[in-house]
Amino acid sequence: MHPLFMEVIFAVFVLVYCLLIVRFHYYWLQIPVFQLRPNELSKQTPRVSVIIPVRNEARHIVSLLQDLEQQWLGAQKVFPKNYWEVIVVDDASEDETAALVQNFMHQTELAIALISSDVRVSNRSPKKQAIWQGIQSSQSEYIITTDGDCRVGPYWLLTWLQFLQQNRPALAAGGVTYHREKSWFERLQTIEFASLIGMSASSIQAQQPITCNGANLAFSREAFQKVGGYQEHWHVPSGDDEFLLHAVFHQFPKEVLFLKNPEAVVKTYAKRTIASFVQQRKRWAGKWKMHRESQVVLLSLLVFVFHLCFLSSLIYFAAWVKLDYWLVGLLILKIGVEWAFLKSVLRFLKKERGLINLLPLQLLYSAYFVIIGLVASGGSYTWKDRKHHQHD
Repeated sequence: MHPLFMEVIFAVFVLVYCLLIVRFHYYWLQIPVFQLRPNELSKQTPRVSVIIPVRNEARHIVSLLQDLEQQWLGAQKVFPKNYWEVIVVDDASEDETAALVQNFMHQTELAIALISSDVRVSNRSPKKQAIWQGIQSSQSEYIITTDGDCRVGPYWLLTWLQFLQQNRPALAAGGVTYHREKSWFERLQTIEFASLIGMSASSIQAQQPITCNGANLAFSREAFQKVGGYQEHWHVPSGDDEFLLHAVFHQFPKEVLFLKNPEAVVKTYAKRTIASFVQQRKRWAGKWKMHRESQVVLLSLLVFVFHLCFLSSLIYFAAWVKLDYWLVGLLILKIGVEWAFLKSVLRFLKKERGLINLLPLQLLYSAYFVIIGLVASGGSYTWKDRKHHQHD
């Protein structure tokens, strides 16, 4: 293949990709920052149920419950049951998760309940089944979901309550980030994850939602019931958040929002090993082919082809020992556009110091994205000590 043709293809894909990132950045900046009023909580505030599906989370669940116990509602730490409740749904844990939750229940004023998920239900995602049972056990107007390995700040709940009261969304997504990173590998994951959160928020603002994260998600009971809950995708192991987002958006397009406030950001843990990281990304990528949403399919295809082209071009140019100055300029443009977008998102997540890791990530990300995209198209993955097949 002629080098000039390769250069032109490379240039086209880089420019299209840069325009896409600029568009994400534009809509990210358009999202209004929600202003928290720490001493305000009115009688019109909707009641919420915080539902936490757990499986083998003995290492983390007590820390999350302690965070919830320390929530500030108004001017003091209080636990008014008319405002909220916590429902932990145990998904057949094989460790001490349930016992730890029960022990915590005896020592707290928190309105907390522990129920067991019915693992006998076949052809249903275990996590979706757990969340669904939690919803059936609640009476609240709004549901907020998070995960057993997450941490929340003292104003997390108050921010959500005020946001739900003022906006009355059918569904709203919040920010999620990694914390306590101990290695360079974990810090790289923080950068990548920030790009996903930024893309999620921006696409919601553009009214073309792509994805969201169930570790920090709120939706109304009415909207959940009107879209039939998870009935259209019970069989897909993952996607309790993403498929629900699209189902709700189709019926309530003006009522899907992103909560942009640092106090509402949820923190979780990056994967410590490459093996666990690959299993997680296979789980995430495996649901892409299940989508019926044209914008999700087109975006996934565009980004995959871009990274395939980008990687192939770098290998080709390296082999020919030929990289024109204008192509170097395109590379600098790509890095600059990503840098600007990620700097804004990471500042919101209070992770701006990690931005320096974007440079080494440039050399690794395209290869990683292509490999994960190919691997996720078939086979199986292990999650929460269960094996799932991609065709499930």
